Amino acid sequence: MTNFRNEQDNDTLQLLYKVYPVLKKIDDKNNGIIKDNITFRKVSAEEYLPFTTNTCPGFIFVIKGIVNIQKINLNGEETNLYNIESGDLCHEALSCLLNYQPLDILGKALVDSHIAILNFELVEKILLKENDFLQHMYQDIHNKFCLIVENKEKIMHEDLETRLLKLLISKDSKLIYLKHSDIALEIDSTRESVSRKLKYLEKLGYISLTRGKIMIIKDLHELLK
Repeated sequence: MTNFRNEQDNDTLQLLYKVYPVLKKIDDKNNGIIKDNITFRKVSAEEYLPFTTNTCPGFIFVIKGIVNIQKINLNGEETNLYNIESGDLCHEALSCLLNYQPLDILGKALVDSHIAILNFELVEKILLKENDFLQHMYQDIHNKFCLIVENKEKIMHEDLETRLLKLLISKDSKLIYLKHSDIALEIDSTRESVSRKLKYLEKLGYISLTRGKIMIIKDLHELLK
């Protein structure tokens, strides 16, 4: 990430106010304290943002672009949760702010993006005491919760075999290192059900099972037709 505050300070600040009007309202009320403390950065496409407890730089606002939020499972594999676009909030930053256990979440820019970062001290001192910002934050949380529920419902409407096949195909590898319990967690099923379905696929000759490994033998896309 590179700082571009010195190059586009005023224009970028006005764009920040445009996509987050609540910040403009709070800044006017507090004599420009946000303007004086905000940091602007440019994030390249495919670049990860620091969201862990030790490196989280502050509360992040997306001015322009898209940041994808991903959950990391026990095997280090990524599951997409939702995107943060202009006007949205990153709620993993709240874990950093409140010293909660991190959610093992990563943020990755999908396109070249501009973000703003406000230090946690100012967020706690000013923003979290403003009802307008709290209302904006709660609305954003509600929107993301609804999106996750909607996505979960779409997944659950697919039968187990379809969910399993799509997961295996998404790994884009002939050799997949996954325990049956981890697969069950990813596709909202049980270990026993996943094991039975995997053995069925093995019987059909599409996969070969060994302890902790799944070898793809035939193209699984055939079973989705």
